[in-house]
Amino acid sequence: MSAIPSALVPRRFPHLIALLTLGFAGVVARLAFVQLWCHSEFSRRVLQQSSRWLNEAPRRLPIVDRNGAVLAESVRVASCYADPRAMRRPEATVQRLAALLHLPPGPLLTKIRESRNAFVWVKRFLSAEETQALEREKGEGVGLRWEYHRSYPNGSLASSLLGYVGEDGQGLSGMEYAFEADLVDRRAPRRAFRDGRGERVALGEDETAPSETGHLRLSIDRSLQYIAERELEAGMARSRSRGGMILVQDPRTGELLAFANRPALPRGGADAPSAEELGIPAVQWVFEPGSTFKLVTAAAALEEGVVSPREAFNCEGGRWKYSSITINDHQPEKTISFARAMEVSSNIGLAKVGLRVGPEKLFDYIRAFGFGVRAGSELAGESPGLLRPLRQWSGASLPVVSFGQEVGVTALQLAGAYSAVANGGTLVEPRLCLDLQRPDGSSRQWPLGAAVRRVVSGDTATTLSNLLRGVVDRGTGRDAALGGWTVAGKTGTAQKTNPATRTYFPDRFVASFCGYAPASRPRLTIVVVFDEPKGIAWGGYNAGPVFRNVAWQSLIKMGVPPDQTDRLAERPRGGGRT
Repeated sequence: MSAIPSALVPRRFPHLIALLTLGFAGVVARLAFVQLWCHSEFSRRVLQQSSRWLNEAPRRLPIVDRNGAVLAESVRVASCYADPRAMRRPEATVQRLAALLHLPPGPLLTKIRESRNAFVWVKRFLSAEETQALEREKGEGVGLRWEYHRSYPNGSLASSLLGYVGEDGQGLSGMEYAFEADLVDRRAPRRAFRDGRGERVALGEDETAPSETGHLRLSIDRSLQYIAERELEAGMARSRSRGGMILVQDPRTGELLAFANRPALPRGGADAPSAEELGIPAVQWVFEPGSTFKLVTAAAALEEGVVSPREAFNCEGGRWKYSSITINDHQPEKTISFARAMEVSSNIGLAKVGLRVGPEKLFDYIRAFGFGVRAGSELAGESPGLLRPLRQWSGASLPVVSFGQEVGVTALQLAGAYSAVANGGTLVEPRLCLDLQRPDGSSRQWPLGAAVRRVVSGDTATTLSNLLRGVVDRGTGRDAALGGWTVAGKTGTAQKTNPATRTYFPDRFVASFCGYAPASRPRLTIVVVFDEPKGIAWGGYNAGPVFRNVAWQSLIKMGVPPDQTDRLAERPRGGGRT
């Protein structure tokens, strides 16, 4: 092979150098273009491919009782998800997942195979054991996502009042729904990074939890709530009732200290509660009050000066035909005083009193006591009850409305009416919330004892209290009597109406007792209602003893001294019928 002539080398070498220089310059220019001009675009693509935005179920503020005891709180727990695209062996992965999480493998495998998304929930809200097992043996395409789950440390206590939160952290009923905007501690979506296998890489900033400050404080006292629910359960078992309610209110401030409903809102079930289970009977269920409504008729008559406690009324021997109707008494009486008519709960006596008051005046007092309008609780779905306009009253409406028929009320409205008499004649707003502290430092406080209106004078309220004390001492409410504390109250037994026929069921009743104690300086108003008790249906028999038990334990718990020390050892005798 002949050598390259030396004359050609100098001429080709500069061309080679120039070619290499141009190539290198092109690479540098391209790198500069990528690094400087396209940096943001390529960074965006890398971030998009290696991460995803996570919208966690938000943290909800705790709900606490009046003393700070936690009733509801948010607990941070793990949930398991899968990325079907990252699973190379889905059958084996699903089999292992199903064993660890106690799930049937078939439906899970079908869900993963049919999914067109890169994110599929496997199981929400894992237990601590399940979380640890997955962290040890997490397979390909499987990850954990931390989110907040609503927890209720006291189980079903006050469940209907507190309400229900769905899987996605949204309040669906009760206080959880009513204060959704205030309870949710909103967080911006967070970015989670994945490694080369598609698994999430935990970063310190990504795991930062939101501020743990803030709360919604209710007026409920956890101890009194427990007492009310325990006695409600016992009363329902004794009466074999379909449902029941107990409200305990401070008549001076309107604060609800206990708010018990049965059946309770179920917690922890596999299925979400039904619409009926999410309801709050104490503010949504409308029923005829029966004889507990005689309080309003008596208040109107005394305030208008058309009757006095000692005035005599002919109770017609227990049967009286008026207009097109016949009014009956459970206990036949002839001529008795108005005070005695209240004690024995005479429908005829109160019907005659109502006729003296007149329809316009009685209607005005019914409205003044808070019936026919919403009581004003913070709960959604509160009913105004049923009070027909005067133009719709028939010729027989006035006498029957006077003893609690043709009107519909809620338990909360009854509590407000009896509290108005207990505090000297002023209707006050019901109060379920005391204060709200937000994570950003802002707050809200609710006023206590906010007066709606004065309904009767102080003298009339005192006279009414004396009449209601007679009901407990000598009348149908004897089973509600307390040893040591005076009680003022009224029994009620009302037939339920058949919506289909608009007539009364012959064998379905609502039994109730409404009252307050101590009668001389009231601290507690208590309303007890039982729906469809079996056997003996009388309110005094079914609701009276429950009132007594709740009042006795609550007054002791609150440290309220007895106002009748000469009767500390007494026990109630007999029992009321109506």
